[in-house]
Amino acid sequence: MTLDFLGVARERVYSPGKVDDDRAIIDAVAARLAGAHRVRVVSGEAPLPEIGPPTIVFAMCQGPAALRVLRRWEASGVRVINTPAAIANTHRERMLAAFERHGVAHPTSVLLRTDGGDELPPWVDAGAWLKRGDVHATEPDDVVRIDGRAAARGALAAMHGRGIATALVQQHVAGDVIKFYAVRGSFFTCVAPRGAEPPAHDQQRAMNALAAAAAAALELEVYGGDCVRDRHQNLWLIDLNDWPSYAPCRSGASEAIASYLTAQTRAK
Repeated sequence: MTLDFLGVARERVYSPGKVDDDRAIIDAVAARLAGAHRVRVVSGEAPLPEIGPPTIVFAMCQGPAALRVLRRWEASGVRVINTPAAIANTHRERMLAAFERHGVAHPTSVLLRTDGGDELPPWVDAGAWLKRGDVHATEPDDVVRIDGRAAARGALAAMHGRGIATALVQQHVAGDVIKFYAVRGSFFTCVAPRGAEPPAHDQQRAMNALAAAAAAALELEVYGGDCVRDRHQNLWLIDLNDWPSYAPCRSGASEAIASYLTAQTRAK
């Protein structure tokens, strides 16, 4: 059966340093689907077209204007992957609440107002990370390492000056940062930093389980993120994203995503 698929590419502002890689994965998925279906890809920056069911949407967009359209499509019966609710759940202020509700292993984190009205946690003195509380990073200063209270206050003030209302301060966990890429129930791969010991099979399974639990808490289907493996070999989830670039595994990931999309249509 021939189906209609619409891909919505990520807005450039939400792809800092990764515009080409982000576009490459959505184009690769479209190419996989195009062998048997009608497919087109549009930019999340442009006014989105009017569509309705049975079109299936695969969406990398993250901006408020595009998400409003995705919600309208979804309300009309269009299947959107990831759903607009799941995309919004990756905003750190929502993510933290979901992880704490579902018991997802993550470094100790606190959401703060950037206006300086909230007290800093005592562990900031030992080093921490400050991350904008809404969308993922759009520029380097959206995620910064802070060493002590003075640095934290300065970084909060800088975010406040840019119109960012909240920030997540996250306790630093020393260890190897391992990136992972996944599709719900069908695909998982992880990449250790250069020079670090690759995760053993059992550790990969544990990371997959942790990532899947986190994704389920946010209702994500196509996702990726970062884990820290500490010196005791414990795993801590430090970030989770909707639709990463899949740059190290684009071929296998695009095949898995295309298969997932077509399988979801059969489940409708």
